[in-house]
This record gives sequence, structure tokens and C-alpha cells, in this order.
Amino acid sequence: MKVMKRDGCLVKFETSRIVEAVDKAFMAVEGVSRKDASLRIGDEVAHATAGMEEVSVEEIQDIVVAHLQSTGYPEVAAAYQHYREARDLERMRRGELYKISRDVIGVTNLDLLRENANLNGESFSGKMSRIGSEYAKWMASKFILPSELTRAVRDGYVYVHDLDQYALGTTNCIYIPFDRLLAKGFNTGNGSVRPPQSIMTAVALVAIIFQSQQNSQFGGVSGNKIDWDLAPYVGKSFRRHFRKGLAYFGEAGLGEDQPYEGDLQDHEIYIDNEQLKDMYPRIYHYAYNETVNETKQAAESLIHNLNTMSSRAGGQIPFTSLNYGMCTSTEGRLVSHALLDATMKGLGGGETPIFPQHIFQCKQGINQAEGEPNYDLFLKAVECSSCRLYPNFVNVDASFNLVYYNPGDPDTIIATMGCRTRTISDRFGRNRLSGKGNLSFNTINLVRLGIEHGIVQGKREVPDLHCFYQQLDQYMSIAVEGLIHRYELQADQPAKASDFMMREGVWEGGEALAPEDKVRELIKHGTLALGFIGLAECLKALTGRHHGDDENSRGLGIEIIRHMRRFCDAASERYNLNITLFATPAEGLSGKFTKLDRQTFGVIQGVTDREYYTNSFHIPVYYPMAAYRKIRSEAPFHELCNAGAISYVELDGNARQNTAAFRDIVQFALQQNIGYFSVNHPVDRCPACNYEGIIGSACPGCGALEADGNFQRLRRVTGYLTGNYTERFNSAKQAEVRDRVKHL
Repeated sequence: MKVMKRDGCLVKFETSRIVEAVDKAFMAVEGVSRKDASLRIGDEVAHATAGMEEVSVEEIQDIVVAHLQSTGYPEVAAAYQHYREARDLERMRRGELYKISRDVIGVTNLDLLRENANLNGESFSGKMSRIGSEYAKWMASKFILPSELTRAVRDGYVYVHDLDQYALGTTNCIYIPFDRLLAKGFNTGNGSVRPPQSIMTAVALVAIIFQSQQNSQFGGVSGNKIDWDLAPYVGKSFRRHFRKGLAYFGEAGLGEDQPYEGDLQDHEIYIDNEQLKDMYPRIYHYAYNETVNETKQAAESLIHNLNTMSSRAGGQIPFTSLNYGMCTSTEGRLVSHALLDATMKGLGGGETPIFPQHIFQCKQGINQAEGEPNYDLFLKAVECSSCRLYPNFVNVDASFNLVYYNPGDPDTIIATMGCRTRTISDRFGRNRLSGKGNLSFNTINLVRLGIEHGIVQGKREVPDLHCFYQQLDQYMSIAVEGLIHRYELQADQPAKASDFMMREGVWEGGEALAPEDKVRELIKHGTLALGFIGLAECLKALTGRHHGDDENSRGLGIEIIRHMRRFCDAASERYNLNITLFATPAEGLSGKFTKLDRQTFGVIQGVTDREYYTNSFHIPVYYPMAAYRKIRSEAPFHELCNAGAISYVELDGNARQNTAAFRDIVQFALQQNIGYFSVNHPVDRCPACNYEGIIGSACPGCGALEADGNFQRLRRVTGYLTGNYTERFNSAKQAEVRDRVKHL
């Protein structure tokens, strides 16, 4: 007979161990050994379990306690029970969960608390959230993940993102159909909301929708065409202000020699009605100015709300993104202008807003050259990004985005989550954006594979690419099978589990489901993403040089990523799901693989000697390279990463002082077929005088020194801005920021 221990191990049944434990209980209560009674109890346990192939430790202990109580030794039974509980507690103190909880409560592991830079891990609610998160990860790792995936994660080949959400079947992110929700109204679960009748109300409801939706998922929430979605409500506000003007001014608002026409119909009152402007000039200008001011106020309120409504634990605010720039109607343009103006104005003290992430949609013929209807918006977006780091720029004309674009359907304009996630393509035909999103993603550690099969360890003179690709396929298979396993958990969830998202049709079709209906047929339109990290260090390990340093290595890097894309395409066919390749935005992950690989292989120069691995296919942040060359070097990878990718360049000096150069860099990137692009530059702020720009050891505005009060140093991490990077970034990301070189 075998005994199942608490850790799952099977050991041989030994009566002597039971006798020894019972005798210790007698000693504790009576002060003397009672071997005879202890032996009888041992025999009783052996008799009670005779014929069983396997018995648990808990079952044995229950038999002992019951026999002690039934034979007149209740105090000894209590002592034995106490001994058992004390052993259990000691065992728990040596366990992983106790150590994690101790580190969180005692704030002794800052990297653990700063895994999510948007979470204040040192706050009460942040600590509670982290403890719960770590327990959920432990449970998923021990009891839910497929065994092959568990081993691959343990050995540092694969990383499962948002593991704490795995067992729940939660999905990642979504593009919200604001047009539908605002037009029909919605219910948050605590009450219904009528359709808005003004831009101010519509924008207030956008914030509420963002907040309600982000509790249905674990990732980001985005408006993929917010200018188009809000334009009708600018029109409603104009009509309201115009009618108010009629009441104020009456016939005094008419133009010269214009007869009073009586009641106007709603369809006649719109901003671009030149006849209306000529007939009622005073009223028209009043209504127009009031509408512009209301739209600006609405945009400011949205920016403030999305930076102050903490609705996830740890003081997290929703991971929000707004895509805009393509709507050429007067109303849509007013929305875009207002969002940019509000972002440039900043928050209450003039500080840079962290959210929402702004993404400007760039399209030739719309906003890329003088004379195009929204070129002024593009220039304003450049100005805004030069001082606030937002917007980023998404390329509608990129070959892999343009193929989906239908000029008659704004929902086909490419948009992205702030982090870079792209979900437009759908093998089931829903090749548009709103009402779907990404479900989950796993990431491959390319560096470990490069070390094992490259020249860096001195075991070979040329890389063993055959074995490299063979092992890459092995771990991609494990990672994809993990995505499918997780998908089955997600697909088996009832609609009520993501109540707001499904009930209100935020995920398209959800409103047709009953609360108990499974969501499988709806979420199949989402994407499952296979990501990768550390191509630069992988190439360094394989060949001795990374892709920024050597053209042959760059060619090999492109071939590796092309191989991964082909694998994903084949997996999509095999599983009949949208399996895509992702240029992983590694925040918490960036230092984890490095630590594991350093433990296995030691410190390898150019590979494991820093605290982090380079994100996705990027040229290493520490490698000196001109901006235009960096853009050209990274451009070919964008087409291969159909789940999303981003490229950056770092600017030296104050970007707002040279917006022409900024514009030229952005447009060069767009011309190189880069799908999503941004420019990084330092944005520091002095809390004493609110000066914002570049601050060294002393503030140029008031002369305050660093020692007088902490300067706020804003930097971008994985696509998002996150407060003061010295307080919110984990140690690996802080090291990366310190290493960043300037490209221009």
C-alpha cells in the first residue's frame, strides 16, 4: 500500500511512523510514553486501510483522531490534532504561496509589486490584488495548465501572459462599438442609460462604457474610430445650441433682407448648411461657437475621467486607447481637434495624461499632405506627440492594413490597442474591428534557443540552425496547444460571466445570448496570439552579431520570424481559429527570462549580461544607430507580425522645438511600410513650478534641485506611458530606460 503525501508524492506505508506520532501526543499530554496504546492505534490504522492500494495522509490522520477519541483519550486526540495542524502550518510557511504573500505584505520584492506599471502595488488594494493574482497563477500552474506547457514555462522556453486569469476563462482586450452602444443606450447592471443628446453627455457615457467594459476582461479597451462614433453627437449639440439661439435672438438673428422662415426641421440644422449660415448668421455663429466650446469641454472631461476613475484593484485606471484622424466631416474633425487640444493642455496641473493612449490613423489622400482635408489634424498630432508622447501613429496605407480598408466603412480603418495589438483579420469573414478583440497570448523565449544552438558557448563554429528550427517548432507547438487549451476554457464560459460585454453586445452578437449560453460561437472571431521576445539576443547567441550590427544576421532574423508566421498560419488552418504572430510587448516578462537563462548559462556578454531582453524584433535599445536606418532595419518585420508590432526611435533634446523633423521621421516610417510607429523622448516635470520638458539635476523653470523634491520623469513602457518610471517600472524596465541611446 502507498501513502499519498500532500505534495502528491507516493511513499510506502509504514506503521512505525504512525506509532511514533501518536506516542509524541501521549508524551505531550501525560508526560510518559504509551507504546502499547500507540501500537494498538497503529494496528487499527493498518486494519482499517487493509486492501487499499492508496491512502492519503489526511485519511490516516482522521482514523487516528477517531480511534483516540473512541478509546477514552480525547485530550491526546486534541494534542495529536494540534501537532498535525502545527506541522501543516510549518509546511505552509515553507511553501511558495506563503513566501509570495510575505514579500508582498512586507514590500520586499519590488519587481513582483511592479509587474504591472499601471498598478500601485504598494497600496493596500494593490497588495490585495497581487496576493490574489499570485494565488491564481499558482493554482493554474499546479492544476490547470497542460503538463507540457507547465514544463516549458518552468524551463524558461515559454511564458503564459496573464496566467492569473487562465482558470477563469477571461479574455484579453476589445475594440468597443461606441456607435451602437450610444445610439441604443445601455445598461451597466445597476441601471439603464438613455441615448445621449449632446456631445458632452456622449463623452461622459464613453468613460462609463470604458469603465464598465474593462471589468469584463483583463486587458485593454479601445475605441477604433472615436471621431466617427462621436460626430453625430456634435451635430446634436449644434442643433440644440441653434434652437437655443433662435429663442434668444429671434428675428434679430436673421441676415439682412432674409425673411423669417418659421420652424426649421432637424434635418435642416447642421454645421455644413451654408444656406443656414447665410440666413441666420448671428444664430449660426453662436451655435457653432457654443458647439466648439462644448466639444472641447467634453474632451477635457474625458481625459480627466480616464485618468482618475480607478476601478481595478491597486488604483488601476482602465487601459484605454482612442484611434482617430480619418473622419473628414466637420463634426468628426471637431472631435479630433478637441482630443488633441485637451491632451496638449494636460491635466489639472498641466501634467501629461497617462491615459487614454492616442493613436492617429494616417492615410494618404486624407491627412498626409498639404491640401488634404485632415492634414492640419496630422500636424497637430505631431505637435501633440512632440510634447506629450501621444499620439502614436498607425499606418492605414501599410500593405497589410490597406487590404482590409473599405472607404465606405470606417470600421475597416486599421486601429490598434495602445500596446500594439492588431485584430482586424478574421478567417470567419468579420474583417473589421469593433466588437471583437484578442483572447490571449503566449510568448516564446528565442534567446534560450539561440544560446543552445548558437556559437556563443564555444561548442560549435557555426550555428546549428536545423536543431534550432526543430526546437523552435517544438515549443511553438506547445505554446499554441496551450492557447487552444485556454480557448476551450474561454469558449465554455456562460455569457453572464462577462456580463456587460455580452449582455450589451460590446462583443458583437452577445446581446442575443441568454445568460447561461456559451460564448464559443462569438469569441471564435477573436485572435489567439503567439509572441516572441529577444530576437536581438537570439541572433547574437546564434551568430555573434545581432541584426542591427550585421546584414547577414538581419536576414536570418527575418527568416526566423517568417518561419514563425508560417507556423501560425498553418496552425490557423489546423485548428480553424485566428492564430496570429505577435511582437510581444514585454513589461513584467522582460527580466524574467533573463534571470532564468542566467541561472542556466551564466552571464554571456551581449546576451544575458543585462537585466532585460530586447522586446520582440527591436534593435537593442543600447545600440547606436541613426533613426532612419533603425526604421529601415525594423520595417520588414511589421508585415510578418499580423497580431501587432510597433517600432520606436529615441529623440535627443526637446522634441517640441523641432516638430518639422518629428513629422519627417513619422512620415518616413509610414513610407517604409511600418504598421505602427512612435517617437520616444524624455518628458520630465517639476512639481514645484509645473515646468515640463527636459530636466537635468536642476529645474530650468525654478531652479529646484532633485533633492528638493522628486522630479517626475515620464517614459513609455510597452506602448503606454506610466507615471514616474523610477517608481512604477520594474528593475528590468528601469535598466532598459537607462540604456536607451538616442537615434536623432
